[in-house]
Amino acid sequence: MITIEEIDKHLLYSPSAEEGDTRPADIYSFFPYCYPERTQELNDYVKTLKDDHRLANNYSNINFFDHDFVSVWKRSNDIVGFATGYSCDHYPSNSVRILNRFYHNKQTSRVRFTREVLRPSTFHCVQQQLIMTNKLGFDSAFISREPRTNKFLKMFTKSLNDRSAFKWEFKKGPFLVVANNEHNPKAWQSISVAKLNDNNFWEEWNETN
Repeated sequence: MITIEEIDKHLLYSPSAEEGDTRPADIYSFFPYCYPERTQELNDYVKTLKDDHRLANNYSNINFFDHDFVSVWKRSNDIVGFATGYSCDHYPSNSVRILNRFYHNKQTSRVRFTREVLRPSTFHCVQQQLIMTNKLGFDSAFISREPRTNKFLKMFTKSLNDRSAFKWEFKKGPFLVVANNEHNPKAWQSISVAKLNDNNFWEEWNETN
């Protein structure tokens, strides 16, 4: 069951799942400049992160005002995670990357490791971000991950297809998701995309790669 409420203009909310989620949290999504205090709260939060995750540097230097929209996980009103929607000229036209800079604070998570493919909280975040994608008039929303996670991303895509109103399609990379970064192995990723409208998403990726 999907529970999403627009509690204020361009502010989406989904309550924490009561069961079936090892990392439950209230999920909020919003446009950064519509909610500067919420956005600055996130900017301040990432400066305090002390995490040994191999991608920790990707999270510590974020300015959330530079992103199209933001989702935040909160438990007892404390931030425990976040993800953004981000667009740039390098991506196929009128597309946005969702679950971008996806982070969970393992110190405040109920469990430090989980094998769940699509937790209720993550599913609600994806659905909220698709709503924000539509509000901004994008034609496509895509998720990208390093090829070493292909097995998981394929299962994740299948789970989205089983539960979402949109058709998701996975393609094995490598696709260059960071412009002018060809020599960085982490910049080459696999992709799962949901097309909100007919477009040439894959054709444009092939042209840029």
